[in-house]
Amino acid sequence: MDRGNDRIILLGGLLYLLGVILICTILIDVKVALLLLPLLGLLLYYLVFVKKEIQSLPALIEPTTSFRQGLWKNTLNELGTAVAIVDKNNKVIWKNKVFIDNFQAADDRIKDIGDIIPPDILNSLNDQCQEIEINERHFSLRSAPLPGSRRGNRGMYRAIFIQDIEDLHELRVQLKEKETAVCYFHVDNFDEIMAECQEENRPELLARIDKTITQWVYNHNGLLKKYDDDKYLVLLNLRDFQRAEEAKFNILDAMREIKVSQVMTPTLSIGAAYGEATLTQSSKLAQTALELCLGRGGDQVVVKAFGKTYFYGGKSKAVEKYSRVRARVISHALRNLIEESDMVMVLGHLFLDMDALGAGAGIVSAVKSLNKPGYIILTPEQSPSVDALIELLLGDEKTRKDFIGEKEALEKITKKTLLVVLDTHKPSLVMSQKVLEKVEKVVVIDHHRRGEEFIDKAMLVYLEPYASSTSEMVTELIQYMGEDIKISPLAATAMLSGIAVDTRNFAFKTGVRTFEAASFLRRAGADPIIVYKLFQEEADTVHQRAKVIKRAEEFVDHVVISYYDEEPANPTLAAAQAANSLIGLKGIYASFVLVPMGDRISISGRSLGDINVQRILEKLGGGGHMTVAGAQLSGVSMPEALEMVKQAVIDYLKEGEAS
Repeated sequence: MDRGNDRIILLGGLLYLLGVILICTILIDVKVALLLLPLLGLLLYYLVFVKKEIQSLPALIEPTTSFRQGLWKNTLNELGTAVAIVDKNNKVIWKNKVFIDNFQAADDRIKDIGDIIPPDILNSLNDQCQEIEINERHFSLRSAPLPGSRRGNRGMYRAIFIQDIEDLHELRVQLKEKETAVCYFHVDNFDEIMAECQEENRPELLARIDKTITQWVYNHNGLLKKYDDDKYLVLLNLRDFQRAEEAKFNILDAMREIKVSQVMTPTLSIGAAYGEATLTQSSKLAQTALELCLGRGGDQVVVKAFGKTYFYGGKSKAVEKYSRVRARVISHALRNLIEESDMVMVLGHLFLDMDALGAGAGIVSAVKSLNKPGYIILTPEQSPSVDALIELLLGDEKTRKDFIGEKEALEKITKKTLLVVLDTHKPSLVMSQKVLEKVEKVVVIDHHRRGEEFIDKAMLVYLEPYASSTSEMVTELIQYMGEDIKISPLAATAMLSGIAVDTRNFAFKTGVRTFEAASFLRRAGADPIIVYKLFQEEADTVHQRAKVIKRAEEFVDHVVISYYDEEPANPTLAAAQAANSLIGLKGIYASFVLVPMGDRISISGRSLGDINVQRILEKLGGGGHMTVAGAQLSGVSMPEALEMVKQAVIDYLKEGEAS
């Protein structure tokens, strides 16, 4: 018989004896009997309470002789799993031998299970297993209420089972490392380097490219299959692929060491994916990653894994391609779409700039040459940076009719309406989400490096990161549409202003085709004097910019940062112009200017090409080009935003992305 029952019998005997004494006392002396009544009541209450508590306590918990020597003790101790029995306050009242061996040192008794299990996990424990790491080992946890425990407050008593699964965890890691990463390699400028290389040297060049790629793949224990002159399929174990990630895919540097001429080297783009249920799914994702990589200008690696996208490389400037075949093909396709449509609408991005507006004016002018109605959609939240150009365009009676608002556009849209999205490929950045959703036929023309977000419904995409501006791209398309396509001098002037803005007056990101596009626009009637007047500034604007330049801080070598303490009339343009001014300082390779803009902070980044400001501002949710990029932050103060930009630059430099 256990100790709890002994206590009940003893107390019962005492109560019985006291009752007999009380009856006898009543017969002898009533006063003495009254004095013994409280003692009798106390014993009666104590007997009822202790019996109830003892009966609610499972036999497993009561440390009796029979329990210590019983079947349950031996079973739990030999179970191989650590078991602790705790009360409703998570106090340990019993533990088996495995628990003591694993978690309790000789001089350190575990009194509270919360000492080894975090409270948030402990409170959520149930009969479903959860995994946790304790003292650098992995364990599986589960909890079970004990029979006879009171309900409520998770039960008065419960058992915590802690099973060591370190071997299982190691096995999982080993299996994970043996997963396959699918990679597609693409030599970006294969046609150009072949054309640049002398014919007798081409076999040697091909051999060097193949050898560089083959050696890298074999050094990572991979499988290589070349399926085209400039394309390769590579399979790597995840462990070896992650080793390549840690090395920042140094094959990109190895490829650039191959010299074709004084000005040209081959570059490599890699799209990779892993973590999918099948190799087929990983292959499709890897191809998507490669398309994204090429859309961002090449010479980089894009990795897709578990729903996330990672970028590596991107050191090289986008190389201007000399083949115009794609521009001609896109031009003919665009003309066919225009002719099949009942009307064409042009949609730019939020905070419209001169490049998007100029390109839109060019598209509408070309559409009208084909005797189709064309419209440019504007919203009330227009950026002041285009006020001068809008005023110029609205000053012409014929051009004024080309501008409509979002509401009117939604009323005009039909199933045959064609929407041309300019200067952006991200649906979240278009000026009107409603128009984009309603139109069925969409064309995207953009010169920004492709981001993960993209307008998937587009039936025709012309994305060229090497181009200086969208206006340059539209100019080329118009040239190939046919000799019957004519644009007005006003539209030509608007497009020339767009090129001038994005190239900073033909100083940055300017290729041969940029000047050829400008020549075409000049022949079409573009007026450089009007373009120059569009960029004239107020004296107050210049004074504000001078203050920004004065407070600039070179927080790391060759990189400066500054800010506007008050919101200027045109925040985005002011920040861009200030960043342009700072990049003109001697010894400065990159500049960042922050400006308050309502409840947000806008960031403008500029670079001479040695530092990739696009990669830096992508860390803050922005994007752009290697030399020109921007971002916007919400819910932060100016000091916090400054620190975020500084940290993004420091992280970028630590990654070794600066050349």
